[in-house]
Amino acid sequence: MIHRSPIPKLTFLLVLVVTGLHALVPDRANLYFGLTEILDGEHWRAVSGHFVHVDGNHLGWNVLGLAVLGWLIERHSPALLAGALIAGVIAVNVLLIAPWTGLDYYCGLSGALNALLVVALWLEWRASPSPWIAAVAAACLAKVALEILTGNAVFSDIGWPPFAWSHLAGMAGGIVLLAVWWSSLPRPQRCKPSPEDV
Repeated sequence: MIHRSPIPKLTFLLVLVVTGLHALVPDRANLYFGLTEILDGEHWRAVSGHFVHVDGNHLGWNVLGLAVLGWLIERHSPALLAGALIAGVIAVNVLLIAPWTGLDYYCGLSGALNALLVVALWLEWRASPSPWIAAVAAACLAKVALEILTGNAVFSDIGWPPFAWSHLAGMAGGIVLLAVWWSSLPRPQRCKPSPEDV
């Protein structure tokens, strides 16, 4: 069932926070995800790093994705939108603390947005299975694979090399969230025939 709301309030708030951080914080370097700094006690970076961006191009693509995907999910459930964003942030953070990543710093919402992408596509597929939804899902997977193989972002061009593995981690976070959510849904119980029916 779709939750009808004239204004996607949570999505609007998230877009406001992300754009506000970019506009109002001139030196965002203290907000980037940096594992050394996080281990030294700057714990806020584990969250803030996902909501700050290098430049306007980086910000623009992520805000567009957040607005569209957030609206698609929020009309079903604001709680599911919040859960998808949290799952994406956690999944990307798990990847970022892995020793093989070798990153000094990370920022941007695109990794976590891929959790929202998975959830939004699944909700749309459940509402109306369509080959277009399957095609969009396949194109998104191909985009991530291309970015991982080439080391270049398909849409944005930022001041440092993109880390496309974060997009795959975000997708994994979305899949885990859907699995947990789906398993928690009540299942219809089969009625046992009464003796009179036999």
